[in-house]
Amino acid sequence: MVILKLFERLLNIDDIRYKWCVRFMFFFCVILRCAAFLNPYSDTDFSGLYTWMNNLESNINDQGIVSVPLTTGNIVFLVMLFSALFFTLMMGILYSGLFVKAFRIKRIEKEGPDVLFQDKPLSTGKIFKRLILLALFYLAVSIPFMLISSNLLLFFVIGFPMIFTAPCCYLSGDKGMFSSLPYVVRITRGFYLAHVRSLIILVLTFFFVDAIAGLISFVSVTAFYILSAAFSAWITFAFGRYAGMAYCAMRDAHERPVTNTEKESKIG
Repeated sequence: MVILKLFERLLNIDDIRYKWCVRFMFFFCVILRCAAFLNPYSDTDFSGLYTWMNNLESNINDQGIVSVPLTTGNIVFLVMLFSALFFTLMMGILYSGLFVKAFRIKRIEKEGPDVLFQDKPLSTGKIFKRLILLALFYLAVSIPFMLISSNLLLFFVIGFPMIFTAPCCYLSGDKGMFSSLPYVVRITRGFYLAHVRSLIILVLTFFFVDAIAGLISFVSVTAFYILSAAFSAWITFAFGRYAGMAYCAMRDAHERPVTNTEKESKIG
């Protein structure tokens, strides 16, 4: 029952103080993702590349590897697609920051501005400023991380619940960019298993709905592109919503210790 209630809260991304801002963000993410597939200059046919990769050894001569068979349309498609995915990711992170701000404003309205352990909401302008700095940081470390990601895969999987929530801590204004992760690691103690359980629910939902959406491609490819783009943005915002919910619950429990039962109910 608790899991179903959490599931409902996570997927209701429109249930937030800044609902029109979130709706615009969602709509823009869908448009960008669809543009990558429906742009007349994009080429989604990579059959030549697949053939080249399957025959990689025969494509090597004495002078090295021959040119990779990527058309201009393929490059346009990849650039637009990765740009749309990165933008959607940043909007999901922005959603988590807005969720924390809305949570704190609501608590001030309910309990008063002088309530003990009250966190001051960060202004929207400062949230956007921090988001831009975070995006630049991600772009700077993305290529080196991809090169060594296979060696750090186990560490990344184990630490994902903390890494996942750290941007939310930074956008809330509680800590700096590099001090957010150590702080989140500290407040996650006692929440880790509940954290992992909730993330597994979201991941399984993603794969399940994505598999169903794939069946639509047999009926209409265009409809599949649109639904896939909408679902991708929706699940990203759901992850952002969960990050905000989890961070608020863990920070409150860290400042005001509660029982294990209460901790479980707060985070899921």
